[in-house]
Amino acid sequence: MTRKNIPDAKNRILQAAVKIFAQKSFDGSRIDEIAAEAKVPKSLIYYHFKNKDEILEVLLQGFIREYTELLQIAQNDTHQMKAAKLPERMKHHYQEFFQQNAGLIRIILIDSLKKSTKKPIIYQMVETLVDTDQKFTSDPEAYDRKERLVAEFFTNIIPNCAYLCFAESWIDYFDMEQKEFDTMFLRVIAATHGVYHQNHQ
Repeated sequence: MTRKNIPDAKNRILQAAVKIFAQKSFDGSRIDEIAAEAKVPKSLIYYHFKNKDEILEVLLQGFIREYTELLQIAQNDTHQMKAAKLPERMKHHYQEFFQQNAGLIRIILIDSLKKSTKKPIIYQMVETLVDTDQKFTSDPEAYDRKERLVAEFFTNIIPNCAYLCFAESWIDYFDMEQKEFDTMFLRVIAATHGVYHQNHQ
């Protein structure tokens, strides 16, 4: 019989799924592994979710919702303001968000690298960013959405995802200190993504 009264069972299942998906990939994971990690009966997972796909969908919906909320901090900024505030926001807001969602972002990257006809999940991230930004622009007709998609994806989202996935091994391989590496990374982001904003009105 399914034990429906396990405290915070649904959240435990979701957290366990992130860990298992990140370790073994979505396709390589099994429901019983998630149940073991969450310490709940397998039947309880099926009480809350139809299958693995629904678990992933719920995780992604929550991630995009939180990401959209994060982007509100820059909703009234001009390009120049974005460039000026980028180092501080990277350090205290964006990187913190990425670290808190490290496992899910790894899942997103792995899924997005698959050869498939469907739109990669990571594209939803850049669309969310640009759509949120475009909503608050003072000059909608001058807003170049295609350019912003390219700029945000290749000078913002991809570098931050790469940092999340490779920072630890990079520091070890190249014998660097964490603080030294973080300083250099922020400097490079400012010199690429920050300069992109500086060069726009």
